[in-house]
This record gives sequence, structure tokens and C-alpha cells, in this order.
Amino acid sequence: MHAGLFHAQFEATVRGPNNAAMRLGLTLGACVWLALPAAALAQGLPGPATPMGPNPSECEIQAALLGTTGPNCPPVAMQRPAAPPPATPPADRPGPVTVPPLPGPTAMQAPELRAAFRVEFDFNSAVIRPDSRPILDKVAAVMGAAGTTRFRIVGHTDAVGGDAANLALSKRRAAAVVEYLVSRHHIRADRLEASGMGARELLLPDQPKAAANRRVEIVNLGG
Repeated sequence: MHAGLFHAQFEATVRGPNNAAMRLGLTLGACVWLALPAAALAQGLPGPATPMGPNPSECEIQAALLGTTGPNCPPVAMQRPAAPPPATPPADRPGPVTVPPLPGPTAMQAPELRAAFRVEFDFNSAVIRPDSRPILDKVAAVMGAAGTTRFRIVGHTDAVGGDAANLALSKRRAAAVVEYLVSRHHIRADRLEASGMGARELLLPDQPKAAANRRVEIVNLGG
């Protein structure tokens, strides 16, 4: 077919007033082809830490750090969205649209289990304040029931002060949490490791001086 006649016929067929469904199908086909690989890559990246409230329960900590809860915990109600109504087929139903095949499935990493806790320290100090100890006591109870699972304790600061000072302070605070869990609750030291990020991973990047940035994250490292 001559190129001019082909384009004229394509314009009349696809862009005609009765073929909105075909145009939608072509558009959706392109979106699926471009979006699915990006979503698959996103699933392989570690997710953000689950922010815990000021007084989380042991059940909430279990769900965040272990991905499951004990038998004495209340069930979690999962709400599913209502199914959309069936689409009404158009009068002149277009033929099927050919979409390029997607690449084969790839192995995805399991989602990382991690939670952020508001653990208060004295100003510019690694001394845990008494009002934060009950939270760590609950964390220790969850860790004690987790067998040989290992955890990483990560300290974070706000953006007040220099990078080197904040990095050193965050490491000292993470080490203080590890020492508290080991000495007070007898969690084995070889199940815990401490690290610090300073102000390099702000929870609220648009509010670098906010108190919420000063936190301790606990990451499940597996058995």
C-alpha cells in the first residue's frame, strides 16, 4: 500500500469518532509496557522504615520488625477496595490490540523489615533518656522471642551541626541502644550491630531541623 494511503486510512480508523476504545487500548498498552519494568525494579529496593508511634505495642513492633504477630495479638483487618463495575462494550467493538510481550519474571528480593523509633537522648549526648526506655524494653521483648534473628541498629540525627559531628553522634547513640539491649535485657551481642548515618537520611528532608529526624531505626537482618 502507498505510504500516503496507509496514513490516511490509519487516521480515519484510529482517530475516527467511533473508535475511542481503540485509542484508549493503544494508550494503555504503551503505559503497561513502560511502567511494569519500573515497578518491578522498585520492588527490589529496600522500602522506607515503618515509623512507629510514641508508644507502640509489642504487637505493632512484631509486625514491623518480624513481618508477623504472635497468637495473643489482635487480628489486623485488611480492607480491600470494591471491585469496579463491568465495562459496557461499545457498539462497534474494535479488534484486539497487539502488545509487545513483557520480559520473563526475575527474582525479587523480599521486602526489608525495618522500623523507626523515637528514642530520646540528652542534647548532644548518647545517654538514653528515661522516658525512652519503655520503648526499648518492648523492642527487647520482641527480639528475645525472635530466636537467632539479627538486627542492625542505625542512629540518625537532624541537620543541626556539621556532618562529621552528627555522624559520630549517631554512631554513639546506636551503640548506646545496643549496650542497653545487651546489658539490661541480655540480648546476645552477636545478634546486634550498630551503625550511624548522621543527617544523611533525613526522615523529613524539607524540615532538616525537625525533631522527627532524630530517630533510631532497627533493621531485620535475618537469621
